[in-house]
Amino acid sequence: MPARKDKTAMNNDEADKAFQALHDTQRAAQMLYMDLRDAGDSVGAADAKVRANRLQNEIDNLISRELANWRADAEQAIPLLSKAATVAKKAVDQVEQDVQNAQKVVNAMKALDDAIATAMKFLA
Repeated sequence: MPARKDKTAMNNDEADKAFQALHDTQRAAQMLYMDLRDAGDSVGAADAKVRANRLQNEIDNLISRELANWRADAEQAIPLLSKAATVAKKAVDQVEQDVQNAQKVVNAMKALDDAIATAMKFLA
């Protein structure tokens, strides 16, 4: 695994693995809770359930933070995307105008060809 430039930032694969590990751990805590409950160890089961719930809260907090970070990044990108879309639309409009101008030139040339053909018939 490559070294990180920023010790706090994770790439997407690392974040996915970390979230998967947290979910796996929480699932194990839930299984421990059920096993202890079924074995009649109500104190141990209660402790396992508290830990499973705490882990779920931490997972929820991490997901919330990641979504907030993503949203902040997305909000910063919106003006850039909007500007790029405007530039692209202007370029498309210019191409459409160029196509229309080319069609006008073709029509003008055809009209000239028709005029020349008519003149040649008149002179013949």
